[in-house]
Amino acid sequence: MKLKKFCRSTSGNFLTTFAIASPVLLGVAGLALDVSTYVSQQSLMQETADTAVLAAIREAAVAGWDTTVATTVVEEFIASQLEDASFANTDYTDIVKVDPVLSRIKVTIQQNGHGYLLLSLWKNNPQIEVSAEAQVASSANICVLTLNENKGSTLKITGKSTITGQDCGVFGNSADKAAMEVEDKATLTAQVVCTAGGYSGPNASYNPDPVTDCPTIPDPLASRAPPPVGSCDYYDTDLKGSITLNPGVYCGGIKAGGNSKVTLNPGIYVIKDGEFTFTGNATLEGENVGIYITGSTAKVAFDNSTTISLTAPKSGSMAGILFFEDRNSPDGREFEISSKDARQLLGTIYFPKGFLSVKGNSKFADASAWTAIIATEIRVENGPSLVLNSDYKASDIPVPAGISAETGKISLIK
Repeated sequence: MKLKKFCRSTSGNFLTTFAIASPVLLGVAGLALDVSTYVSQQSLMQETADTAVLAAIREAAVAGWDTTVATTVVEEFIASQLEDASFANTDYTDIVKVDPVLSRIKVTIQQNGHGYLLLSLWKNNPQIEVSAEAQVASSANICVLTLNENKGSTLKITGKSTITGQDCGVFGNSADKAAMEVEDKATLTAQVVCTAGGYSGPNASYNPDPVTDCPTIPDPLASRAPPPVGSCDYYDTDLKGSITLNPGVYCGGIKAGGNSKVTLNPGIYVIKDGEFTFTGNATLEGENVGIYITGSTAKVAFDNSTTISLTAPKSGSMAGILFFEDRNSPDGREFEISSKDARQLLGTIYFPKGFLSVKGNSKFADASAWTAIIATEIRVENGPSLVLNSDYKASDIPVPAGISAETGKISLIK
């Protein structure tokens, strides 16, 4: 009877059940607290790593790529953000790796010795490890950038042709194993030569040797708005003799040949649905002018006996840009400059959908304070000598953001 009475007692059953279950309940509660703390700490550590690596790389871009300096910056961030009273007995260590060639810094933060209720029983040090990596899109001024990331050669220099980047870098985004080709006694010289893929041709043709597997560089002009295009001001402009043109929309293009001498007044010239072509001994000159190419039939071609001398606008939608191809253009159009004299090309040549072809045994851009070429692909053949300067202080033509190393884009690598 007593046994039956005991079994029927709900209060006794409850106490017994509670006594048996309480350790389990406490364990579950402790584990839940541990997980909550762990997730919170991991999030805070990742945020700290992201912030610290961005601060370190900004410092490196100004003060130099020194591991000791970068580590000091990172440790200051750890001290300010992770020394919370509730984690006073927790040890945080950092690992800082600096890559000056690729303009990268990687920060790893480890948590050791935090007194979790249960996780510490099986979670060895490091209990938490997070990392963040950042890069400067370019630690050198950009004098050449090929944008095409698809496989294939996007920079090809042949036949005794040369490209010389004065205090600036040559960069290629193609991942092809022969993304850069320098052959047939051609040479490529720059402050840095960096390709997302590989290269072909003898090492003696490159100075310095190319750095391979570089991060791709986003188009620095991608956010640059094109100039407005209104209705046609001129139609099928075919020039002879000496003539001065005014800015406007030139539908059907502009052509000049023979011994024509064409002077462009300052401003923006929109070449719409036609060619901007100079043949024979024609000469083109203009100060503070921008040429915008739009329409499926628009192109640029300067024959090998022509002379060209241009400087980009100082202000407005094309400030610092000499040639600007409409981003809605068809892929792969050729823009050819084979002039016997194209020594003054001060500004940016920007063909985001087409490719630039430079031909002829002549000098190109060497008399310009600075010149930058950004195109899908670039071909240099038959012996021209491209000298691309980056003496930005020698000119009042503004350098577009992202071309100068001082305005290089800093970003986290995901």
